[in-house]
Amino acid sequence: MDTAVSGRKMDRLRYGLNRLGWQGKLGLLLLAACMAIALAYAWPQARSLKQLKLDVTAMHRAIPQHQGQWIDRSPQASLNTFYQFLPPEGEATGLLSQILLMAEQHGLIPEKVDYSLIRHPAAAYSRYQLSLPVQGSYVEIRRFIAAVLTSLPSAALNEVSLRREDVLSDHVEARLKFTLYLHKDGQ
Repeated sequence: MDTAVSGRKMDRLRYGLNRLGWQGKLGLLLLAACMAIALAYAWPQARSLKQLKLDVTAMHRAIPQHQGQWIDRSPQASLNTFYQFLPPEGEATGLLSQILLMAEQHGLIPEKVDYSLIRHPAAAYSRYQLSLPVQGSYVEIRRFIAAVLTSLPSAALNEVSLRREDVLSDHVEARLKFTLYLHKDGQ
């Protein structure tokens, strides 16, 4: 008896699917795909959001424990905190080689690299100024600059000089001047 009932249900299902036509079948397929994507993407996101809400609640509960503690908000304390985020002077050669490696990865090989270390006697930081003449496409040069500034937060791009021989040429000569800000060793 059960097989006869389930057989009739399957016949009705097949009949209903055949009546839908290809547009209806495509619609059902898209609906199933959307549900699968929603389950695969939205479910973990919802769990992550729930965990973040729990973390925020825990932080709100912890705030009264930290109230009344003295926090130095003076300009000198802020400046000292800033200096602590700068890489130490001893890492300068590693950072320079990292920049040169990034240039090579972007297809840019500097002909000559000029660099100089400038120490400020009154400040707790020093500057490594770096001049890179490179040749390549404009896109490669832009990507290289973005890679340096993204991977080295203590780097600044001070100057960019671009020169192209011909308007139709893709080849660009560029002179890039970077500054690496470093925390003085021993301070």
